Order: sequence, then C-alpha cells, then structure tokens
Amino acid sequence: MDSPTKQSESSGGESVAHGHMTFNRETGTYWAEFDGCALQPAVAVVYAVAEASQTDPLSLPPLQSVLDAEALNALVETNKNSQSQTDITVSFEYADHHVVLKEHGRIVITPPSAENR
Repeated sequence: MDSPTKQSESSGGESVAHGHMTFNRETGTYWAEFDGCALQPAVAVVYAVAEASQTDPLSLPPLQSVLDAEALNALVETNKNSQSQTDITVSFEYADHHVVLKEHGRIVITPPSAENR
C-alpha cells in the first residue's frame, strides 16, 4: 500500500510526528499523536485509522461497535490527569487494523498486511 502524501516515512528510530501520520517501514506500522485537549481519544483513533487505511472516516464502522468509546475517553483522560505512575495502554482491533492507544497521545496502527511480517 502506498503511503498518502501527508505521511512521511521512517526507517526506524523515532516515528511519531505531530499533525500527521508517520509510516515506519521497518515495522509496517503507522504512528500518530493527538492532543487530548483538542481531540478525544476515540475520535483520534477513528481519524488515524482512516488516514492509515486511506478511507473516509465516515466509511469506517462506528468505534462503538468494538468498544465503549466513552469509557476509552474516560480511561485515557482520567489517567492523564492523575498523579499515577502507571502508564495506560489500550490495544484492540478496529476496521481490520490493530490499534494501540497510549495515554500520552500516541496511536500505533498496524494494518492487516503488516501483521503477517
């Protein structure tokens, strides 16, 4: 799959870029960061998967069909605002992609083609 023009490629190392997706050729994964103040985690996931799969976000199934989106938002936001030393990582399948969401605003998306590596 060709990378969209908004995406940059990385051969390794730090793979996160603000404001757009970054493709890591080594792992076959897409990385993105989101600002939890401007965008809820559940919404950020939908937009990130849409961009990684070159799909309109409205064409994707509702995130609510695979998990409780409000609970995801609350979990990530609550831990981000707490004094907890525990890092929250949520991992799930959405629209045939493996998604890992970290509380500090990082989303890692593994498309189906990369899972067979």
